[in-house]
Amino acid sequence: MNTFATATPIGPVEAFWRFRSWTVPVTVVIGILAGLAALATSGTSTATTTLYLTDPRGTPVFRDGSTNPTDLNRFARQRAAFAESVTVREAVVSEIDALREQNPDDPPAPENVIDLDDVISASATPTSDIEITCTTEDERRALLVCDLVKNAYVRLTIEDTNARAQAAVSAYLADRDRLIADEDVNPGASAIDEIDLKIAEVRSAAALYGSGVEFIDSPQVDEDSRIVPAAQFALAGLLFAAFAMAALAWFRAGRRPVIADSADATSALRAPLLGEITEAPATPFDAITPPGAAYQLLATSLSAVHPGGGVVLAGTALPSTGAAETIARVSAASAREGRRVLVIDGNLRDRTLSKLFGVEQSAGGLTELLAGLTTYDEIRRSVGVGGAASLDLVTGGRPIDDPSSLFRSQVARTTLASLRERYDLVLVHVPPLLSVADGSALAGEADGVVLLVDRGTESHDLDTVRQRLDVLRAPVIGVVFDHRSRDHGR
Repeated sequence: MNTFATATPIGPVEAFWRFRSWTVPVTVVIGILAGLAALATSGTSTATTTLYLTDPRGTPVFRDGSTNPTDLNRFARQRAAFAESVTVREAVVSEIDALREQNPDDPPAPENVIDLDDVISASATPTSDIEITCTTEDERRALLVCDLVKNAYVRLTIEDTNARAQAAVSAYLADRDRLIADEDVNPGASAIDEIDLKIAEVRSAAALYGSGVEFIDSPQVDEDSRIVPAAQFALAGLLFAAFAMAALAWFRAGRRPVIADSADATSALRAPLLGEITEAPATPFDAITPPGAAYQLLATSLSAVHPGGGVVLAGTALPSTGAAETIARVSAASAREGRRVLVIDGNLRDRTLSKLFGVEQSAGGLTELLAGLTTYDEIRRSVGVGGAASLDLVTGGRPIDDPSSLFRSQVARTTLASLRERYDLVLVHVPPLLSVADGSALAGEADGVVLLVDRGTESHDLDTVRQRLDVLRAPVIGVVFDHRSRDHGR
């Protein structure tokens, strides 16, 4: 009957951290992209120019020939409205089109009347002048548009002034011609002279008034900071991405629960708990140094649950950085108890166990032994573990392409059988059982398997390991639970 592993539910924060191998990079990338997008699109450049208007009072051009007093504030508002009118915008678009034709190598961006409505703004100042602002994302564009608006205003105002003056002059000339042509009326020279004087006054006023602008400030640009909006958007992007990734990780964790404590591990593997590792050793591994109370307890528990000794495989479901050191310390602790211990580095792809004991691979090892290239006594290394106690070590040997086929050979069975007779405990460190087939190849010839389980291991992985070992008829004789969390998020 297939019994699935139990697992302790976890929250969104823990799920986020469990899958940090992808949640953290995705969150950071989204935050950076949000900041870059804000940096590229936020912040504006505003070009500002002020047109100081000529006082129109007493100028008959804008009052249909009269000289009535003019409301300066109202006049300035009217001129500001003209500065941002469709007429001025159409003139700006035409000027930009002409510039594009004149400068094909570095043309300004095309404009249209509708877009310019959001760019150009004009208002009357308290001194009854006109302030024109052009706001865009690009400084060059803001300056160009502001300059063209100023020029268009001046040119169109001159044309309007001249048109008004010409209309007034035409009316006076019509009156003058009518007086001369009227036979019944004998106008005196004074009447015609008076009309000529008015015509001269209108022309003089139009020439003096001109564009109605006394002075123009050069456009100045004021840039809004882009750093603050970019930082704000980046922070918002990080928060949004963190919430989204936490929710996604939480959903995925619900579908792929993890082992959170030793009870979960023993329930999943249906095996007794040999011991727990709650913290990293205080000092690096040294064979002659006491291995530590936790590892001495593991060795004692292993002897109790499997007093017959024999060949025991020790490994993990997935790669774990602390497995080799745990096996090294447990084997040293077992030797200190007076047992005849042989440790075999069967993880040919890693060889961390041999390195911990300070033994090089040059003199041959397990692969040479199983290939019939050497004898056991030639590759056996004796390692002192403190006092008179010692253990024997067999290194992995030279690398080969397919270790699992070598482990399944008849030579491997015969070798393990002979070693079983010579030692109280033959502890074989095997590669992660779900990563390669090497451990499974040896499991069928072993007397038992000890699984090292890291906190955070997915319960599904333990289910798979147990099912494989059941097929191979390799009993799990004990579980070592490591509270030091590893990177199992995928």
